[in-house]
Amino acid sequence: MLITVKYPDEEGTISYRRPVDRPLLEYLKYNLGTTIREAHVMLQELLNPMVDPMVEAEGEVFELGGWLEVPPPDAKVNLAEAWQETERQAKTCQILLEGEVDRAVVVLKNSIQWLEFWSARAPTEELREMFADSLRRLLKGPVDA
Repeated sequence: MLITVKYPDEEGTISYRRPVDRPLLEYLKYNLGTTIREAHVMLQELLNPMVDPMVEAEGEVFELGGWLEVPPPDAKVNLAEAWQETERQAKTCQILLEGEVDRAVVVLKNSIQWLEFWSARAPTEELREMFADSLRRLLKGPVDA
């Protein structure tokens, strides 16, 4: 559920996806004298290194938002934004699978690339192993019962 707030000192409205985000960002906004958007960038820069197992990603900076483009596992990318992009692309893949059969190849490739990314970049060892296991099972193909 989105919570939308209009601040008198900012253009447009701000939408919060999770209730916990608003007090965190407002705390930074009012105590540091910034805008919500500036506070959001600061909070992401503070938290991203804490959840990213790849402290010094050695790859190129990756701009999210391309058509089913997935960052390589070593890309310099914000993990929170990468997770949101994963969710968006999963919905796109779901829609693709409802169409022509040949689109399944595109969805398979996208799934493999995201599993490779998250098996290296998920915040905990348990999550990285879960994604790696899913990747192994996907690459193995269907197993006869």
